[in-house]
Amino acid sequence: MYHLMKFIPLYSKVQRPCTSTPMIDSFVRLMNEFTNMPVPPKPRQALGDKIVRDIRPGAAFEPTYIYRLLTVIKSSLSEKGRQEDAEEYLGFILNGLHEEMLNLKKLLSPNNDKLPISNGPKSYSVNEEEQEEPGEGSEDEWEQVGPRNKTSVTRQADFVQTPITGIFGGHIRSVVYQQSSKESATLQPFFTLQLDIQSDKIRTVQDALESLVARESVQGYTTKTKQEVEISRRVTLEKLPPVLVLHLKRFVYEKTGGCQKLIKNIEYPVDLEISKELLSPGVKNKNFKCHRTYRLFAVVYHHGSSATGGHYTTDVFQIGLNGWLRIDDQMVKVINQYQVVKPAADRTAYLLYYRRVDLL
Repeated sequence: MYHLMKFIPLYSKVQRPCTSTPMIDSFVRLMNEFTNMPVPPKPRQALGDKIVRDIRPGAAFEPTYIYRLLTVIKSSLSEKGRQEDAEEYLGFILNGLHEEMLNLKKLLSPNNDKLPISNGPKSYSVNEEEQEEPGEGSEDEWEQVGPRNKTSVTRQADFVQTPITGIFGGHIRSVVYQQSSKESATLQPFFTLQLDIQSDKIRTVQDALESLVARESVQGYTTKTKQEVEISRRVTLEKLPPVLVLHLKRFVYEKTGGCQKLIKNIEYPVDLEISKELLSPGVKNKNFKCHRTYRLFAVVYHHGSSATGGHYTTDVFQIGLNGWLRIDDQMVKVINQYQVVKPAADRTAYLLYYRRVDLL
């Protein structure tokens, strides 16, 4: 992401007073604020023989132009001063960058009318009954012969690749099963994989992933003749992205108490293997183990017990240091890997960033 933004030229307001890409411009500017950190001196011994590394981060700054994006681009998120949901904000950024790049692609290929403008992961719903909004990409429908010669009708929108989908973009396959009917499958894009952690049985990320792909029955599904039919649905992973962001859904709506935060601890590994059981039947044997193995490189934590407030911090693996940094506003300190995966009473992991090991 950093190299992508450094590759795009930086223009000043004088050079380009008007822009159709405010998000790209702002993130190019943000990445250009950073310089290489000085190489830290050799670790020194401290009390209790713990190795301490000195790091010299640069001066803190406030990226007001990033806050301003929230008002420039009509967003449900608000301007500076409000604590926003970190996953919602991440989705806003990735979708916004993706949309701007799609618009640029359209300018480069004006004759290609098939190029849709909006096909970011937020454009799709698993609900089969919903009608497609105009302008959300033309859909292809085809019959597929799967294992044991079973046929299914698969719907897929045109997914136009951008550099953002090239880093964060994956696909899930949602299959609806109905008695005496062909299976109906929909391919949907995602930037963050949403993991429900409400059940008491879910204690680890692996549990949550297995729960994601478990077959579930759908209640109240009726045919066009208003007859209620029994159907079930199953989600599997069709395409894994180079950077896999897992969203632990900690904020849940309850009829009685509004939005509540789930404080429970969820264990997450540094090395994560996506088992073949989580993959769609058609891609199970096409993915080598190295394409399914990920390493943790960042964690975003939410502090506090309330769903309406709190504080965010992050731990991130710094390649130059070959170690972890803890970032809390302008405070940056070196920590060890054990501190990243160890549960803490005052904070809970909210977003987990994993990178495919064959791309490290």
